[in-house]
Amino acid sequence: MIKDSDNVKLLEPGKTPAKRKILVVEDNELNREILSSFLEERFEVLLAENGEEGLKILREYYRELSVVLLDICMPVCDGFEFLRRRNTDKVLSTIPVIVMTGSNSKDAEIQCLDLGAVDFIPKPYNFKIVMGRINSVIKLRESVLTLTAVEHDELTGIYTRQAFFYHAKVLLKAKAEEKFHLVVADIRDFKLINSSYGDKIGDQVLCYLARTYAKMMPHGLISRYGSDQFVCLAYGDMDLSLDIMKRVTEEIAENAPIPNLMVKYGIYEDIDISLPVSVICDRGFMAIRSIRDNYENSIAYYTKELNQKQMFDRKLENRFDSAIRDKEFAAYFQPKYDAKTEKIVGAESLVRWINPDGSMVMPGDFIPLYERDGLIVKLDEYIFRYVCEFQRELIEKGQKLVPISVNLSRVSIHHTGVVDRYVDIVKETGIPFSCVPIELTETATLNNVKIRDFTERLVNAGFALHMDDFGSGYSSLITLSELPFNTLKIDKSLIDCIGQDKGRMIVQQITILAHGLGMNVIAEGVESADQVELLREMGCDDIQGFYYSRPSPRAEFVQKLCEA
Repeated sequence: MIKDSDNVKLLEPGKTPAKRKILVVEDNELNREILSSFLEERFEVLLAENGEEGLKILREYYRELSVVLLDICMPVCDGFEFLRRRNTDKVLSTIPVIVMTGSNSKDAEIQCLDLGAVDFIPKPYNFKIVMGRINSVIKLRESVLTLTAVEHDELTGIYTRQAFFYHAKVLLKAKAEEKFHLVVADIRDFKLINSSYGDKIGDQVLCYLARTYAKMMPHGLISRYGSDQFVCLAYGDMDLSLDIMKRVTEEIAENAPIPNLMVKYGIYEDIDISLPVSVICDRGFMAIRSIRDNYENSIAYYTKELNQKQMFDRKLENRFDSAIRDKEFAAYFQPKYDAKTEKIVGAESLVRWINPDGSMVMPGDFIPLYERDGLIVKLDEYIFRYVCEFQRELIEKGQKLVPISVNLSRVSIHHTGVVDRYVDIVKETGIPFSCVPIELTETATLNNVKIRDFTERLVNAGFALHMDDFGSGYSSLITLSELPFNTLKIDKSLIDCIGQDKGRMIVQQITILAHGLGMNVIAEGVESADQVELLREMGCDDIQGFYYSRPSPRAEFVQKLCEA
């Protein structure tokens, strides 16, 4: 039996076709010779004198055969038996068969059609009819094979994304009375797999997952949705509960070609079949995005709450331009206090979104969203200009001036022309570069090879650089030595542990290390007098946190500067 993996050979684009092969299965020698002499000018003809011999040739040349001309009445194995036995093999059954018969029996024709014959040629032969029907069958078959090749992913053999959209639409309509479920899969860090194990192993991972998903969901459609993403649409009663899915996904990972294969799954149960297929798939991937940064959870379900969150996010995205235009974004300022004198020595600017009615959009609702979609670059620049203009106003009014640091997101760091624009803004407002330090988060600076030039250009222009959130992620000491930071800000998560022996020792050693590198040390998120006293004893330079002041609007901040 031919294996499913054996594919019919197709003509490659740009190649000149050789003669197509035709198999003639006919017991009458004269008829074989007549057909052969007529067809051999256009085709390469293979001959068999009975069905048994014909099946043997079919198995040997199935890759190259375009059509079989089959007589019905033959010894050893007649045409009916030939068709029955051909049908037991999945691949052989794809080779079209035209039945040749001198009988006018409609029952025989119906029986042949039931067994998979595609057309009939009456005897005696009319060669125009013979050639016309052969050409029609070959043209139809090659069109179907070409479409099939385009519809299926070359590597994994499952549906491509566009083919999935079409067939899913048909299936949803045909099985409208059924419950449908969607499972999407996204391989985590697939580029790392390719770089670590090689592209060949990466391909094996993709093929393994495609085969596994196809076996798991025999009643439905499987697609390679993206380079490292899969979509499974299935119908019927299915148990996709968390416990079941955990067991299934753990088994998939255990049998994978590489150890520790991590795949995120998004599940949309009992889908709304009135939605476009693309929207249905988006809901599955929306579930995955909700756990994208959660290393402990690999399975998420689409819920109404997620949909509401998506609608809310789209609303915030749509409002962005008008909010910038109408100056709904503003900077609040959280003072930084000298640990010894408790005088204000600086501040950090923090973006706030104030609605026209005075209510606020929480930073946690819009900052991560804008970081994902890239709008944060424009917002970063807006706040930077806001702070520069604020500093200019203070200078013009002769009020006390302290450095006000501005946060720069990791997205902005990699955006072309940021340094030049920020330099231009400082020059336009006519303020000293030293009064607007730039804060970069520790995690944003891990890839120091790429940002070394960026940070050096900022420093050379005159900006001071603060490393923000130190200790909140993967700390890289090489970053401290290679990048030109002059201030290190210890993250609140470490300050919260300062009352414990180990926590106190960590903060103490960070302070000593930073001072040894010639850096100023600021403690963030300080909330109690005990924390202040401990930090003062350790030699921490400046303190920022609710103990002294929450972030304040500009008028309140100015008042605090005047009182200091």
